[in-house]
Amino acid sequence: MVDQIRKLRDLNRSGGGWWRRRREWRARERLVDMMEAGGPELLNEAELRHRKSHAMVELLLEFADSPMKEDDTVKALTRMETVNAVTYEEYQQTRKKLAEEKAAAG
Repeated sequence: MVDQIRKLRDLNRSGGGWWRRRREWRARERLVDMMEAGGPELLNEAELRHRKSHAMVELLLEFADSPMKEDDTVKALTRMETVNAVTYEEYQQTRKKLAEEKAAAG
């Protein structure tokens, strides 16, 4: 499903003419079919994979601009293990908790 979403994003860019629009239309139909067949669990998994990927990129960018010391390496590996261990339910609970804290502060 994630690959199908990426393909659709690639085809959705401007230009390309009629053939790209046709390929985009067919890719969109396949994605909708996959979402209907897979149900909400598949969509939740795709969202979680996207969030995990985004968290990994942020983590790597944090350490990209300076030489890593041994403590930094341990810290990065620990955070990577934490990101990889997160389940969708934990992600939802954390997201809800952060939204409540933001609402209470604002």
